[in-house]
Amino acid sequence: MEIIKAKLKDKLGIKEIANLLKIDTMSDTDFVWNKDDFIEKQINNEEYFIVKDNDRIVGIMSFRQRQDIMYIETMAIIKEFQSKGMGTQFINFAKKYTLENNLNTLRAYTFYKYNTKEFYLKKGFTLLNKIGKYGKEKYYRFEMKIN
Repeated sequence: MEIIKAKLKDKLGIKEIANLLKIDTMSDTDFVWNKDDFIEKQINNEEYFIVKDNDRIVGIMSFRQRQDIMYIETMAIIKEFQSKGMGTQFINFAKKYTLENNLNTLRAYTFYKYNTKEFYLKKGFTLLNKIGKYGKEKYYRFEMKIN
């Protein structure tokens, strides 16, 4: 399956998958990744990418550049497509995207509750020492240097 740039017409499908990321302890105002304006802004900035199976969106990834670092802002794959190589495909795409934007540092954050720490470590990320906190939720901070 191919990773393609998201279009505004993909917003609803993106939102459905982003909703799966919401953690119960987060208020609706705390959880921004499923908000229409957030998704639209990233699509308009050409920072949102999707994978489709036929016409159904099954994976999403968005980026945000801050200074000289590229961040994976959102990455989610629906359950039935997990453990089939799509996460690896997304990480490889993220590395390429980082280099294409003339950067060599890629970061990803993931909430403890997502249980994805080992995935990022296996993909070559280093766990940063400082633990993040967003609302009541703690998250891991990962970094990868790309040459």
